[in-house]
Amino acid sequence: MRLSLAALLGAAAAVLSQIQAPEPGRRLGDLAWPDAERLLTPDTVVVIPLGAASKEHGPHLKLKNDLTLAEYLAQRVIDSAPVVVAPTLTYHHYPAFLEYPGSTSLSLDTARNLTLDVVRSLARYGPRRFYVLNTGISTVRALQPASATLANDGVLLRYTDVRSKLDAASRGLVEQEGGTHADEVETSMMLYIDPSSVDMSRAAKDYGRSSEPFRLTRQTGGSGTYSPTGVWGDPTRATRDKGRVFMDALVNGVLADIKQLRSAPLPVPAATTTTDNPQPGTQPVPAPSVREEPASERCSAGDERTIRAIGFTYGTRWANKDALMFAALWTPTGDIVHTDGTVERGQEIIMQNRIVLFNRREYRGSRHSLLLNMIRCLSRDIAVVDGRWDLRGVLDAKGGPLPIMEGQATLVVRRTEEGWKIEAYRYTLKPQPADPAPPRRPGSPIPSSDEID
Repeated sequence: MRLSLAALLGAAAAVLSQIQAPEPGRRLGDLAWPDAERLLTPDTVVVIPLGAASKEHGPHLKLKNDLTLAEYLAQRVIDSAPVVVAPTLTYHHYPAFLEYPGSTSLSLDTARNLTLDVVRSLARYGPRRFYVLNTGISTVRALQPASATLANDGVLLRYTDVRSKLDAASRGLVEQEGGTHADEVETSMMLYIDPSSVDMSRAAKDYGRSSEPFRLTRQTGGSGTYSPTGVWGDPTRATRDKGRVFMDALVNGVLADIKQLRSAPLPVPAATTTTDNPQPGTQPVPAPSVREEPASERCSAGDERTIRAIGFTYGTRWANKDALMFAALWTPTGDIVHTDGTVERGQEIIMQNRIVLFNRREYRGSRHSLLLNMIRCLSRDIAVVDGRWDLRGVLDAKGGPLPIMEGQATLVVRRTEEGWKIEAYRYTLKPQPADPAPPRRPGSPIPSSDEID
């Protein structure tokens, strides 16, 4: 039996119809409430874009730069994943740019509470997994405690780490000597997604020495990183082709995050003593008995926020390769004990060793994050802090990338006249593949015996 061309085409179409394209997402704002009720289930991942609608990005980019980026990323996610995308948060924590007219920022507490209120409002309808499509860096300081608070509700909140997503894509492509704001990378991305919003005739290199805490200032000799343009980096090296590479890397990283979030275990809600609406046949779960710490052994909420911020500052100063300010995180007699027992003691030694390390080719593009999430105050002036760290972007002797190194960290921090400082730093190193072998002292310029040829 011979089939006609029309029959063959019909059969082919039937087969193709069975191949499922990626199920698209939906924008919450486009739905009526009965449709929202159907989609907001415990299995749903809710994505919340976060991008400033009014924040300076130098003379060559618009104030709505981050909002444009967040909306672009949200659409790419909608096209590729079955998620519900909530309306974009357009105000958040951006304190570093307020000297430049038009820039806006919420206080840290307000930004955290805004995030909490939005997530909790939507969680009451069923969803338990939320992803903040984050386009900022300082925003993490509010998202981190919001995530920890929501875990007590049994809600899982994760967010984009923009810097880590772009690190691998930037290696070998970025030409600027440093920078993270309105720079080569950010300008390249805007040239790719919205070239009409970029005025390259006004782009200018502006790369002053990084301050701590990081903030830009228009005042010569002012408090912060001097930048008359509001740029920190070199946008003159930006191109559309680079932007395409950066954006694809960022989108792929976000989609990978969402995929992991979809199957991640939910946190166990904190036990409560009462319930307003107990279910039939159930009894309230009593809260576990804990020892009430005396007032002399408590940190204030402000102390805890300051201590957690040490981790964010640690990563920023490492990224800026600022050995002096990095060492200033420790007390004058503070130390680091590496996994093989090697000890670096005192600010001066830590600083000198970081100068050596930051000038080594293998570490020039490295990033070292430190996420502090558990604090126990032993007194008003001493606390033990636990968290996790990772070190990425380190090269081997041949210039090839080493695997990401990671592990747990424990710090003893002490209140000084200059604020909370690290007195002792200890860490573990998660086992790595045998080849290539990571340094036995990651983050130290002192090679161990088995690293010496």
